[in-house]
Amino acid sequence: MRFFFYGTLLDRDVASLVLGRRLPPQAYVPAALPGHARRRVKGASYPIVVRDPRGWVSGAIVGGLSVRDVERLAAFEGPRYRIAPLKVRIGGVTATVSVFEPLEERFQPTGGEWDLVAWQRRYKRAFLARVRPALSAR
Repeated sequence: MRFFFYGTLLDRDVASLVLGRRLPPQAYVPAALPGHARRRVKGASYPIVVRDPRGWVSGAIVGGLSVRDVERLAAFEGPRYRIAPLKVRIGGVTATVSVFEPLEERFQPTGGEWDLVAWQRRYKRAFLARVRPALSAR
C-alpha cells in the first residue's frame, strides 16, 4: 500500500517508532497534495491538512506498507482520522494514494503553516517521549 505522509510521519524516527521497523530512504518519494494546506492543530505540535483550493502540501509517498503497517499507522493516528484516497502530484504525474485525512470538525487548526524542521527542533524530543510508551505497549 502507498500512503502520503505530510506531518510527523515524515520524520524517520517517528515513522520507525510507529511501524516498529525502519523504512529504507528510497521508500520516501517526494510528492505534493494539491488543494490542501497544512496547519498546526491548536493546542498540539502536530499538523493536519485542511482543504484549500489554492494550496498544496509537500510531503512524501511511502510505499511498500503491509497490512500490519497500516494497522499500526491507524492506531497511531486514532479515530479522529479516516483513510481517504486523494490525488497527489509526483513530479508531473498525478496518482491516487491513501492519506490519513483528519475529520476536520474534530480539530481546530491554527492560522499558520506547520514546518517539519521547526517541529523537529522544538517538539520532536518531547513528542517521542510522549508516544514511545504508548506504542511500546502494543
